[in-house]
Amino acid sequence: MSIRNFVLGLFKFLGHVFLLMVVGAISTFITLRFFTAGDTVIVPDLKGKSAVEAIQALKNDGLQLKIYPQKRYSDDVPADKILAQKPEAKQKIKRGRSIEVYISLGPERAIVPDLDGQTSRVANMTLGQRGLHQGKVLFVTKPGAEPDQVLAQYPAPGTELTGMRTVDFVVNTANENTRVFVMPDLIGKPATDVTTALEDAGLRVGVSQPVDYPGVASGTVVKQNPPAGYKVSTDTFIGLYYSK
Repeated sequence: MSIRNFVLGLFKFLGHVFLLMVVGAISTFITLRFFTAGDTVIVPDLKGKSAVEAIQALKNDGLQLKIYPQKRYSDDVPADKILAQKPEAKQKIKRGRSIEVYISLGPERAIVPDLDGQTSRVANMTLGQRGLHQGKVLFVTKPGAEPDQVLAQYPAPGTELTGMRTVDFVVNTANENTRVFVMPDLIGKPATDVTTALEDAGLRVGVSQPVDYPGVASGTVVKQNPPAGYKVSTDTFIGLYYSK
C-alpha cells in the first residue's frame, strides 16, 4: 500500500469518527432537551392570593410555597394576602423549587393624637411619632392665643386613619400688630439659599429636615409649610423638607 493511499484511508477513517461524534452529540442534546423540557414551569402570579390558594396553585406545577415571617403593611393588598413573591410571576423555573412570599398586614392604621394647644413644630413631631403627616395648615389670628399655637384640627383626636395619613390644623399666626407676609413658592430651590433668605427677611425656620426623594438633586426643597400663598408673620415657624 502506498503512502498516499494510507493517508487517504486515514483521513476517511477520521472523518467517519468525527461524523459519528457530531451525530452522537446532537442525539444526546436532543434527548436531554426532550426529557428535561417537562421539568420547567412558568411561575404563577400569587399576589393577592391567600396562603391556601397559593399552595393549591403551586401544587399543580410541582412547586412549593415558602412564607417569610416578616409581614409588611400595604395600602393595596388586604391583610393575610400575598404582597410580593420571588421569583416573580411569568419566570421559568425548575419543578420542585420554592416560591418565597411576603404576607400583607393590610393598610397601616394610626390613631390621631390631640394637637390642641401645641405649637406647629411640636404638633409635627407628635404626628411623626404616630406615623402620621402634616396636611394643610390654615393660619388665623386669635387674640389672647399664643403665637404658633394649634387652635383646631381635622380629623378629630381619636380618629383611626389608614391610607393617606395626614392631619390638617389651624394655627394662630400672631397678634394683630405683627407684620404679615405672603408665603413664597420655595419648591425646587436650594434649601441653604431659602433658609438664608427667610432669616434675612425676619422669618423663622422651625423645621428643616432631609427626606428621600429619588430623582431630585440633594439639598433641593421638595415640600414647604405653610404652602405658597399662605399668610405668614415673623412669629410663624416655617417648615422646609429637602431631598437627601
